[in-house]
Amino acid sequence: MHWADATSEKIMKKRNAEEYVVSSGITPSGHIHIGNARETLTADAVYKAIVKKGAEAKLIFIADDYDPLRKLYPFLPKEFEKYIGMPLSEIPCPQGCCKSYADHFLMPFLNSLEDLGVEITTHRANECYKVGMYNDAIITALENRLKIKELLDSYRKEPLADDWYPLNVVCEKCGKMHETKVTNYNSEDKTITYVCKCGFENTVQPFNGIGKLPWRVDWPARWNIFGVTAEPMGKDHAASGGSYDTGIKIARQIYNYQAPEKMVYEWIQLKIGDKAMPMSSSSGVVFAVKDWTEICHPEVLRFLILKGKPTKHIDFDLKAISNLVDDYDELERKYFELIEKQKTEELNDSEDEKISLYKLVTPKIPERLPLQVAYRFCSIIAQIALDKETQKIDMERVFDILGRNGYNPEEFSDYDKSRLEKRLYMSKKWASDYGENLEINDLEQAKEQYKTLSEEQKAWLKLFSKEVENIEIDANTVHELMYETATKLNLAPKDAFVASYKILLGKNYGPKLGSFLASLKKEFVIGRFNLTE
Repeated sequence: MHWADATSEKIMKKRNAEEYVVSSGITPSGHIHIGNARETLTADAVYKAIVKKGAEAKLIFIADDYDPLRKLYPFLPKEFEKYIGMPLSEIPCPQGCCKSYADHFLMPFLNSLEDLGVEITTHRANECYKVGMYNDAIITALENRLKIKELLDSYRKEPLADDWYPLNVVCEKCGKMHETKVTNYNSEDKTITYVCKCGFENTVQPFNGIGKLPWRVDWPARWNIFGVTAEPMGKDHAASGGSYDTGIKIARQIYNYQAPEKMVYEWIQLKIGDKAMPMSSSSGVVFAVKDWTEICHPEVLRFLILKGKPTKHIDFDLKAISNLVDDYDELERKYFELIEKQKTEELNDSEDEKISLYKLVTPKIPERLPLQVAYRFCSIIAQIALDKETQKIDMERVFDILGRNGYNPEEFSDYDKSRLEKRLYMSKKWASDYGENLEINDLEQAKEQYKTLSEEQKAWLKLFSKEVENIEIDANTVHELMYETATKLNLAPKDAFVASYKILLGKNYGPKLGSFLASLKKEFVIGRFNLTE
């Protein structure tokens, strides 16, 4: 049983709700990265598992865009220092392309959710506060100020100040909320008095966006407002004494609400060289969700995040995306194999889980096993078939290359061609930014590399180029010919491969050689292997 199915069963047994509301949320203070996406995709997986069991369910996303800008992040210009303390929704877009700072980082993520197969109802905190959804929760918090302080103090080393109020006020003059202080609450007319460091002070009802609850009160208040029954959370929130622990008590004792079932997830770490670092928008260590769809299929991101339990940390290596795609392709092949198998045989638990996983990570399942061309090979083909002037990939050249590598392009469906073209462009972008650019030596560079070879290697190159003239060039035939000619000259096949890579790429290694040579024009291969000093 997949972990999402097991989690949904556990939630449904404990809650027995008429409708299950699964929630996630993000503060759009910077680029929303794939570590953030783990929360949303975890929520989506459990939501889908609940629906699969026939229960009523809703998936919601709360954008915490009414949180203040806390500091000048490394990616912001110096002039944004003046906006520190203002709600993200009220700050201008840092690049002038969106309605607000919050929208600049939020919209690319929300736009990517459709490709990721996530259908979600989005609530923006700034709008929720401004239309009064939190008004009652604010009054309840103010009238229970001392009780909330007592609950929070029980988890703190240093108690909150005696004059602390569970409310952050947006100054009506300077627009900042981190420099205001509530000095009094009048329960009769439901007003607060506040002062701001800018010198402004006023007595006002803290409704419709003037006041915002601090995080440890806001979270349990929203559980009640939206009727949340389950929510993923990072391990920091779920730690002992963290905001979930205090939220449980505030929800129950202040808002008379049962806290949602927690689903704790680990961080996704970005691997840079030999180091793996937790992703953080504020530190700039990120790989944004919007950037993923430029280099890889969205279902592969779902696969990366949902194949293992949320409590298992993930080290994400951009250079190893080709391996991840290979694993997804293998799962896809297994899925269609098992779909056929289950027509005549009963599947075991492991096989059932593979089917469940493929369905969960693949929003649009094809009718049959589609064309699969390895991602890394696609990156090579794309670079070979690229028209340098138009920067377009010549698909006829692609089909010719694939034909010489054991594929039959005449059998490709429209779906196959469309997916192949997407993979070609994505893998080319990946190779350019994170993988290896395919830079074939020009003639002069090849001649320089030729000088470094042994006499045996030079003799083999000459023989191979002569024999290539007599064959129909394809991956298997070329591969066999390399071994045959090397054996004829008593040259170790490894030395023949090194000689090939050196004159072609200037390296001792490279792509799978038979496929690589079959992807090049026959005349080029003959000429390049028939070098002399």
